[in-house]
Amino acid sequence: MPAMRITCLLLGIGLSAFGCATSTGPFAATAVTKASPAPAVKADMDAKVNSWKTVVYANRRPNADVIFYGLADWRDAIDAAKAAGAKDISLVFVFDGPALPLMLNDAAFDRVMGTKGGNPWKSLIADLQKSGAGVEACGGRMGDLGVGNADLLPGVKVDNDGWTRVIELQSKGYSLFQT
Repeated sequence: MPAMRITCLLLGIGLSAFGCATSTGPFAATAVTKASPAPAVKADMDAKVNSWKTVVYANRRPNADVIFYGLADWRDAIDAAKAAGAKDISLVFVFDGPALPLMLNDAAFDRVMGTKGGNPWKSLIADLQKSGAGVEACGGRMGDLGVGNADLLPGVKVDNDGWTRVIELQSKGYSLFQT
């Protein structure tokens, strides 16, 4: 995959994480007209991703579009970086606070959120894990919500404290991305 695609994809990640690229974001009403034929694009920067160490601290209750597009974009970014030849990719999601219910199995999600129908984001979490991302939940927040390890989605690891885990990963050279 060309470096230009990775750069655009990583930019898209940032935009979608802040709601800008979603259907409800501030650009939703802006009409987009594509030129035909498309003009030539020459990248000024040829970004390469050989080593990528990021911890994503998800501790806010984002709207549904941001959750969907943000998680899907991270999954796609991992796949794109691997396709471009990146050898050292380490991406860890630490879910804490109001974002922690995304880590819950269907029964626990419905109990905690007061809904029926289960966790609508479980397939995106599974896709992230299949792409190689680590997914972790704050054990302290789990206690606050009244959930235990058996209430988590498969493969989710439990940290004793989400924020302490983020600090630990930063001390090991991980960049922080907070949502």
